[in-house]
Amino acid sequence: MVSPVRAAQAAFHRLGRTEELPGFLLSVGCLFLALLCAVLGLEIGALAFLLLSVVGELPFEVRSSQPSELLDQAEFGLPMRFVLRVLAGLVVSDHLDGEGAVRMFVVVAVSYVLMLGARALHQEYRQVGPLKPMETRNIPGSPRIHGAPPRRAFEVVVTQLLVLAPVLFGAPWLPVLLAGVVAIAVLAAVTIPDARTSWALRQQKRATGFTAPLRQIQEFLDDYRPEVVVHLSGPAEAGYQINTWLESLEALDRRVFIVLRDHPLFTRLASTSIPTLELKDPGELLMLDFSSARVALYPSNTGNNIHLLRLPTLMSAFIGHGDSDKSASNNPFSRAYDELWVAGEAGADRYRRSKLGVHDDQYRFVGRPQVHGISREPRPGDEAIPTVLYAPTWEGVNHDQEYSSVSAVGVRIVEALLAADPPIRVVFKAHPFTGQRDAKYRAVLARIAGLLDDASARTGIDHRVIKGGSINEWFNRASALITDISSVVSDFLASEKPYAVFNHTDDDDATFRADYPSTGAGTTIGRDGRGIAELIDVVTQQAPDRQAEPRAELATYLLGPPERRTLESFKASVDAFIARSEAERADYRGTSYAMEPSDSDDEAVL
Repeated sequence: MVSPVRAAQAAFHRLGRTEELPGFLLSVGCLFLALLCAVLGLEIGALAFLLLSVVGELPFEVRSSQPSELLDQAEFGLPMRFVLRVLAGLVVSDHLDGEGAVRMFVVVAVSYVLMLGARALHQEYRQVGPLKPMETRNIPGSPRIHGAPPRRAFEVVVTQLLVLAPVLFGAPWLPVLLAGVVAIAVLAAVTIPDARTSWALRQQKRATGFTAPLRQIQEFLDDYRPEVVVHLSGPAEAGYQINTWLESLEALDRRVFIVLRDHPLFTRLASTSIPTLELKDPGELLMLDFSSARVALYPSNTGNNIHLLRLPTLMSAFIGHGDSDKSASNNPFSRAYDELWVAGEAGADRYRRSKLGVHDDQYRFVGRPQVHGISREPRPGDEAIPTVLYAPTWEGVNHDQEYSSVSAVGVRIVEALLAADPPIRVVFKAHPFTGQRDAKYRAVLARIAGLLDDASARTGIDHRVIKGGSINEWFNRASALITDISSVVSDFLASEKPYAVFNHTDDDDATFRADYPSTGAGTTIGRDGRGIAELIDVVTQQAPDRQAEPRAELATYLLGPPERRTLESFKASVDAFIARSEAERADYRGTSYAMEPSDSDDEAVL
């Protein structure tokens, strides 16, 4: 049974970020306090909370998108909240001047609720109807289609105050009517143009399949003529999967175009000069003409990759978002791509061992350009207080992919590092997905953060909890690493510094190293904490570092030789892939493979 504390934590997590809660509490909380005061006969309190509740709609609608969406799903959206405000007003309606004023107030309130209902229907239509959101970056004119009509929060607040004002000031029926007419007219003046915009877009799509913004995208593609398309979908936390490639993509002497399929992911895209399109609708994506493009690169195995894989003019390559021994690194879906880009021989060996039917001619060894800036310093002994980076992975999509040390031994690792003598500085950077599947991981993250904060206050050492930015920056500040099975291991090996990896299995260390080659030159940490002291002794130079040479050899096996871990090497790989596409797919060029106009996503997928 879930404890009340855990249930409350889950509820607040569902309500959104901390900065979203004040608007929620001001609007919804004050509304219920107004109702309570009205029932108890506390008229002044009811009117005060009623006013605060209306004013609270402004920050609530502007800043609290997740709580607002949850209330809409619970049928407690803006129209229902206004109905409750009307009820609170009627309970204290002795402020109104006579029965006629009360009746007029009811008529005005009902009319206003109908207008709010029309706005809610429009918003629902935009969310579930055929008009899908679209955003762009670095495309002239910034064509876009918002996922919902404008909230018009200021107009909604002002018009609600106009309707409710007679309750506050005890007006007769004529001012009640005039205030209501003005309120409804103002709301209609902003609602009708928004609805007409949606109607125009809908008619454009019905007629040709192209809305005006989508037509702008096609015109841009015709002028820009991209050669490389990068395709990715996923939640906001998957932003690192595209961001890790931006520097390499920007270094290309080719025209690159990024396609992101989800708005939360689009919001996490780092600053870039590359033209980028966020487009969720598969039908609209497939209507675009990508005939100038020669290759498509895929950083992740997601189902809607098929929307571009179906185009025979594009040769496809799975480039991944890091080299690791995770099972996802040899996904059976990889057989769908023309090429599998691997950093070193280890990447190809993973597929070979999996016996998934991947052919040797599908591999292209491209090195790991992301590690070109990783330094081999500082090493143990270079600093009076060395830094150890603890960068665990997340709990995975299921128990079979639960490689994380966070829940099993995370607190023990941090406590041991903080207790080291000579002292060690600890930097903690968890995977952004941590706690997404299992709430107990979030609790451990909070406990680790508390330990580091307390230690910093007690000792003056600058222990850190890092939540954003590139991990490479912290590779270059750390003398050693503790992590789990993930691409973090391979990338850190470019530094050839000491590292330790959590053994998440029930196997002995020898079997674990054989199954996960990236751990071969590091210390193994068990569920009982064994191995932590061994790494600490190396970092504090109380024990010799015997793995320096094996680490250099393993780095070459995982990442390729140093000369292949460069931006120039990546550029050469892309050029060679484009040349292959031009030679092997020439027969398909000149044939249109764009979708016929259709409102059916089902037709658009295949």
